[in-house]
Amino acid sequence: MVQPVDLSIVIPAYNEERRLGPTLRALAAALAERPERSEILVVDDGSRDRTAALVRSLRVPGLRLISYRPNRGKGYAVRTGMLSASGAIVGFMDADLSTDLAALDLALRELRAGWDIVIGSRAMAGAQIVVRQPRYRELATRVFNLLQHALAGVRGYADTQCGFKLMTAAAAQAVFSRAQIDGFMFDVELLFLAQRLGLRVREIPVQWRNDPASRLRIVRDTLRMFRDLVRIRWSARHLPSGNGRRPAPPAAW
Repeated sequence: MVQPVDLSIVIPAYNEERRLGPTLRALAAALAERPERSEILVVDDGSRDRTAALVRSLRVPGLRLISYRPNRGKGYAVRTGMLSASGAIVGFMDADLSTDLAALDLALRELRAGWDIVIGSRAMAGAQIVVRQPRYRELATRVFNLLQHALAGVRGYADTQCGFKLMTAAAAQAVFSRAQIDGFMFDVELLFLAQRLGLRVREIPVQWRNDPASRLRIVRDTLRMFRDLVRIRWSARHLPSGNGRRPAPPAAW
């Protein structure tokens, strides 16, 4: 039986044998310095390399593995991990650790101040980009932002796609139990559902570095992204129209 903890970090992994070891060691070292009881939950999304074997071989406190086949997509992996986590606060990060772990402190402070969800941003004031994306990817991001506003109705965020998000367990259950997108657009669906459910969402600046080994391929994935944006809006048509940008209440704990 999995014991409840204070903080759960989910890492979706697909063919991450080369990058995952250093990431897990760095994350475990950072969590060991914190007062919270924590766990790291790696979701092996049908990898064809030795990702699962690597995780099993590591002696990292609080490390858990969920492994399945076939590959289902990053959204499916994150959803599986978030709904399986035991923490009072749960979140996810990318396997390349592109967001600096200093963001944990600020995110946890904001959650304890009463926000339901905290998302990292590479585009808002105060964010630092250590290694930039290629220019064509930055242009594609601008086009994508226009599409997500028009098709999914997600507005008011500088950056929806940063792979660093933390939330209360209650918010995670509310959002991911309703989520359906298995691919890269799961971030947009998360924020769309949070908005409809009236959850309080806080965006924070992060330090971020681009990894050239990104899994996203602009041309190949564009049609799928467009389809998923339409699906997000259509599948949640029965939910009330809410506002996820309400001011946070006074600190409660």
